[in-house]
Amino acid sequence: MGDWEYCQKTLPKVSRTFALNISVLKGELHRSILTAYLFCRIIDTIEDAARLDPKIKIKLLHEFSRLLQDADHRRDALSDWVGECGAVNGSPNDLELLSLSPRVFHVFDTLPAHHQAQIIPSVSEMARGMAYFQKKFDGTSLTLLNNEEELEEYCYFVAGAVGEMLCNLFIEELPHLSGQARQTMRDTAVSFGLGLQMTNISKDIIVDRERGWSYVPRSYIESQGLSVEEFSAGVSDEKNMQIMEQLLNKTMGHLQDALQFTLALPRTAPRIRLFCIWPLWMALETAAVLHNNRELLHSDDPVKISRRTVRQILRRTPLLCFSDTLLKLSFGRIQKRADLTHPPKFDLNNLKSRLAGLSLDDPAAVHT
Repeated sequence: MGDWEYCQKTLPKVSRTFALNISVLKGELHRSILTAYLFCRIIDTIEDAARLDPKIKIKLLHEFSRLLQDADHRRDALSDWVGECGAVNGSPNDLELLSLSPRVFHVFDTLPAHHQAQIIPSVSEMARGMAYFQKKFDGTSLTLLNNEEELEEYCYFVAGAVGEMLCNLFIEELPHLSGQARQTMRDTAVSFGLGLQMTNISKDIIVDRERGWSYVPRSYIESQGLSVEEFSAGVSDEKNMQIMEQLLNKTMGHLQDALQFTLALPRTAPRIRLFCIWPLWMALETAAVLHNNRELLHSDDPVKISRRTVRQILRRTPLLCFSDTLLKLSFGRIQKRADLTHPPKFDLNNLKSRLAGLSLDDPAAVHT
C-alpha cells in the first residue's frame, strides 16, 4: 500500500466526521487538507494521552513542530521521535497513525510548495500552543482554564489556527474572490474554528474531566456562586446548567461567524461550501441537543447527534448550498431549536493582541 493510499484509508478510522467533509474536496486541495488533518490528529493524540507525563507531552509537541518546520532535521530525527512516541496511550487507530507518521510526512513532501507554506506555520503553532497549555497541568487536581480569554486562546491553538490555514488555502484556490469576500473570510476564519472546538468541549465535559482537565472556565463556575469542587460534584443541576448555557451561548456566536465565512465562498465552488457546511450544521445540531440537556451533567458518554440527523444533513445541504437564502433559513431553524439567540460578539483583534504576548518557545530546546 502506498503512502497516499494509507492516508486515505486511515482518515475515516481516526475521524468519521472530518472524513465526510474532506472527501468532498478534489485534487491537490483534497490531498493537502487531508494530510494537514492527519498531522493535527497526530499531535491531538499526544495532547489527549491521559497517562502521559505533561513534561513528555511538551517535549514531543515541540519536537513535532521542529520536524515539520525543518526538513533537514526531519530526515535525521523523525525515527527517534516516533520511538519516543511509544509512551503515548490512546485508541488503537490513533496510535497506529502516530507510529506511522513518517508515511504522512512522505505525502506532505509531495504537496505543492504553496500549500506546504500554509500548513507548516498553522500546524506548528498548534503543536506549540498545545505544549503551552500543558504547562498548566499539575497532575494532582482538576486543571481548569481561568477565564473566557484563556478559553479563546486555547481554542485558537487547537482549532482557530487551522481555520486560518483553511481560509488561506481557499483564497489561493479561488483567485477571483471579491475583496469583500476575502475580508469576510479572514475576519471569521478563526471564529469558525473556535465554534467547532467549543461545541466539542461542550459535549465532552465529563470525558475531559476524567483525564484531569476541564475547559469550562473557572470564571463561569464562580459567577454562579459555585466552587470548582461543587461544580464537579454536581451539587446544583440548575447552576451547572446555567454555566453550560453560558458556554453554549458563546459557541453560538462563533457558529454565526462560521455561517458568514461559508456564505462568503462563491456559489460556483459548491464542494468547498459543502466542506464548511457539513461540520457547521453538525455543530449547530449538537448545540441544539445540548441546550437544557441535564443528562450531559450526569453521563460520561459524549452527547452525539443521531445518525438520522447526519444523513439528513448530508442529503439536504447539497440542494441548499447554491442559495444563500436557503442556507440562512436552514441555519435559523436549527438555531431556533437551540434557543441561543443573543450570543456575544467575538473580538478577533483582542484575541490576536493577547496571543502576541504569549511565549510559545520551548525553554528546554537547544538546537545546533
